[in-house]
Amino acid sequence: MDVNLPVIPDSAIVAKPDKDPSKWHISIHPSLGLTLGMTNNDAVKSNSLQWLGTLNSNMDYLGKKFDFSSSLFAQYGQSKKSGEDAEKIKDAFILSLTPSIPLIRKPAIRLFLETTGETNLGKGTLQNNPTGFCDPLFIYETLFLGQKHYSYQKDDKVKWELTYGLGYSFQQTFNNKFQIQNSVTGNRQGFESGFNGLLEFNMDYAISKVVTFNMSSKAVVLSRENIFSHFDEARKSILINAGIFIRKIGLEYNYHFVYDLNLSLYSMVDQSLMLTLRF
Repeated sequence: MDVNLPVIPDSAIVAKPDKDPSKWHISIHPSLGLTLGMTNNDAVKSNSLQWLGTLNSNMDYLGKKFDFSSSLFAQYGQSKKSGEDAEKIKDAFILSLTPSIPLIRKPAIRLFLETTGETNLGKGTLQNNPTGFCDPLFIYETLFLGQKHYSYQKDDKVKWELTYGLGYSFQQTFNNKFQIQNSVTGNRQGFESGFNGLLEFNMDYAISKVVTFNMSSKAVVLSRENIFSHFDEARKSILINAGIFIRKIGLEYNYHFVYDLNLSLYSMVDQSLMLTLRF
């Protein structure tokens, strides 16, 4: 479901003027993908069901002197084979809140304050380490300078938003049963801080009356200590959600990459390509 309303342009907007401006843009994209399999080997029949639910939503308040953006990405999926317990295959919950104000008109520089929390929705394991909702919970708050460009005009087929910047972040990982990795110098489960970089791009494209393309992407680098001498220890994350739909049915791709030495000594990558139903 999309609610796309025109916006008052300010110095950071790349858009055409609109005679009937509004300050809100809301985009909500829930989807569900299902895969049913049946096998018959050596007279033994087996059924399997794999499902994946995704919620990707954005809400923006766009004013002349103050903007507020929020985004929510939630994903959960299971695989179930006959005679076996269900196995979790995807799990993510990421919520971001970002107010901003203009500082310089030319070039259009804004001051952003982003607060983001990342965790899992259900119980599971990570390298034989138990995980659950808010266990672990990674939270970072970053104050950064950057630019925000967007076009949300009601007559445009393409509506998009681009945000990028550099700043300083404060981060912490909360845990209960999950055991934080502590074997790397300079990484710890408590309070951390360092420089950061952020790039975010969202787009809704009405290709025709029945065909639409949607994309949300975000890449964040959060350093611990000095980003130049300890870049390998920085936390890096990339999130991509893209789909092309004919009315309610389409093909959806999800990619989630996290490299965080507090959680794992290895990169964590989840990706899927699935035929989905959008509500």
